[in-house]
Amino acid sequence: MGFGKVGSEVARRAKGLGMHVIAHDPYAPADRARAIGVELVSFDEAIARADFISLHMPLIPTTSKIFNDESFAKMKTGVRIINVARGGVIDEDALVRALDSGKVAQAALDVFTVEPPPKDSKLVLHENVTVTPHLGASTVEAQEGVAIEIAEAVVGALKGELAATAVNAPMVPAEWHLRTMHDFITNENNLQNR
Repeated sequence: MGFGKVGSEVARRAKGLGMHVIAHDPYAPADRARAIGVELVSFDEAIARADFISLHMPLIPTTSKIFNDESFAKMKTGVRIINVARGGVIDEDALVRALDSGKVAQAALDVFTVEPPPKDSKLVLHENVTVTPHLGASTVEAQEGVAIEIAEAVVGALKGELAATAVNAPMVPAEWHLRTMHDFITNENNLQNR
């Protein structure tokens, strides 16, 4: 669920393990999915067909508690859930009920609605839940990757390119930034030379 940078990399690796991979992401380009042999499907189809559901989606109003009693009821019995996205995409009480009923066989969670979760959390203490302390990006390799991405983004911006990871990328062309910032940079240089 979610076929952005992380979700598509997880899908690529799952394909390498011989899994048939389906994905749901209303914003994912179909050509990217086809390029790695992933079938894009609707949310309802994805949760009904999947044996493993790996979450890589943002927490926005349309995804808040999207995994709830209703969505768990549509899943296969024995499904396994992995959440490395945002805690708020899962209704945690509903997940406990799904685990208790056997609808969800296991859950692996790196994120929670409240972090850190309470020590007496039924979810954290559940025998079929594996938890990690929201450290998914805390490896040497991940930190090195972030540093490289930042450096590449700065170089691109200095060349007048629009940052690939800009939140407002579709709405703000690079030329606008250059025209607008030119006056500020010129004024700053003039002030420094006084």
